[in-house]
Amino acid sequence: MSDPPGVERPYQIDDEWSEAVFARRTGKVGAFLTPYLRAGMRLIDCGCGPGSITVDLAQIVAPGEVIGVDRRAGALMHARMLARERGIANVTFEVASIYQLPFADGSFDAAFTCAVLQHLATPLAALKEIRRLLKPDGMIGIVDGSSTTTFRYPTSSLLKAWDGLRALQRAYNTGRPSETLQLRTLLREAGFARTHASGTLATEAGPPAGSPEDTRSAARNDLIRLRGVLGELAIGQGWATRDELEEIAKALIAWGEAPDAFYARPSFTAIGWVA
Repeated sequence: MSDPPGVERPYQIDDEWSEAVFARRTGKVGAFLTPYLRAGMRLIDCGCGPGSITVDLAQIVAPGEVIGVDRRAGALMHARMLARERGIANVTFEVASIYQLPFADGSFDAAFTCAVLQHLATPLAALKEIRRLLKPDGMIGIVDGSSTTTFRYPTSSLLKAWDGLRALQRAYNTGRPSETLQLRTLLREAGFARTHASGTLATEAGPPAGSPEDTRSAARNDLIRLRGVLGELAIGQGWATRDELEEIAKALIAWGEAPDAFYARPSFTAIGWVA
C-alpha cells in the first residue's frame, strides 16, 4: 500500500551511484522546458541532487532566483560547491521534503523535477504540493524514467535478472507496482489545467549507451548498485544470493566491454500549466 501524503518511505539507493549518475546530468535534460523559461523567473528544482541541472537552469532564468531542494544534505553540499565553482550566484539549495516544501503559496513561476516522481510512494501528493507553490500562470517540467522496459544488447539470462532486480527495488521503495507513471493524469489530478507529454530513449545519466566509453560507464554504474544498497537489499529480501550477484557482476563487466553493446530505456517528459 502507498503511504499517506506527507510520509516518505526509506529510499533504498546508493549515494555513490546517485552521485555518479546524477552529477553527469546537465541542463540539456530540461531542454523540453527551456523554451518556456525566461529571464527573471523564480524557479524551484525539486529533488535536485548534486545540482548539475539546477545550476544550468539558474543561468537560463538569471537574474531570477532558483532554489534547489533535496532531502539529502550530502547531495546539496556538492550542489553548493558546484555553484561556487561555476560562479553562479542566483541559486541556493535547501534541505526539504517534496511533500512539505517550506515556501509560500504562489511564490514560484516554474518548477522542475527530474527522476523523482518515479521513486515516490505518492507522486500525486508531491505534485499537489508543487502546484501549491506556483503562480496562476506557472508551470512544471517533469522528467520521468518510471518505465521498467530496457533495451540491452547483447543480453542474457543474467542481465535480464539484473534488470528485474532493479524493478523489484523500485516496487520495494515505493510500495506500489513498478509501472510507467501516467504523467498527464497525475498532472490533471494535481490541478494543472493544461498538459503535454513526450518520450525518448535514454539512460539514467543521459543519452543511450552506444559507444565503448558509454557502455563501460553504464556497466560501472550498475556495479555500484549491485555491490551497494541494491545488492544487499536483494540478498536480504531473498531475490538473489551473493553468488548469483557475483555472476551478474561478471556478466555486466563482459557486457560493458562487448564491441557492439547498446543500452537504453524509455524516458518521459511532461509539462503542466496552472492555467
